[in-house]
Amino acid sequence: MKINKIILVFSLLFISLFTSCNKNNESEEQVDEGKIVEQMKSLSSLGTVEYSFSKLIKCSDEQIYSIGERKIMMSCKAYVKAGVNFEKISVPNIDFKNKSIEIILPKGEVILMNIPAEDIKIENEKTGFFRGSFSNIEIQNIQVLAEKEISQKLKDFNITDKAEANATIFLDKWIRTFGFKNVKISTK
Repeated sequence: MKINKIILVFSLLFISLFTSCNKNNESEEQVDEGKIVEQMKSLSSLGTVEYSFSKLIKCSDEQIYSIGERKIMMSCKAYVKAGVNFEKISVPNIDFKNKSIEIILPKGEVILMNIPAEDIKIENEKTGFFRGSFSNIEIQNIQVLAEKEISQKLKDFNITDKAEANATIFLDKWIRTFGFKNVKISTK
């Protein structure tokens, strides 16, 4: 929720910047298609959604040939940003006379997934008398497993769909500052 407010404020500031620039240059100068597409693509990858996930990882290592058990419980926090790569935007139709434009956005994608080392903690480790602790390599393998599980969970949360929706709202408001009245935005 907080991120959506930040994105909204950023969008409004960005729109007001272009609106004020557009009003100063409206004197008979018309924005051409190349300038509009160039400015959209200059946004590059626009992150429109950000989430943080907490994951609890439990592993046990009970082998037939060893005596005793070995268990570990770790927690980690992941920060995920999703958005749209504006460099892949296409503008198949633009009509300045009728003030209409059609824009095709690429699909939303995860831009960044970060699991900071300081947010990975061993919460509990239990080893039997005849067993040693988990090695650093084993702990790293558990962390990789956690990252894969978080990546799978991202699909359940429809993060990329939300990123597309937010990018569409942002782009619609922004493109209208150029005077377009009929704006059609779809995704590939």
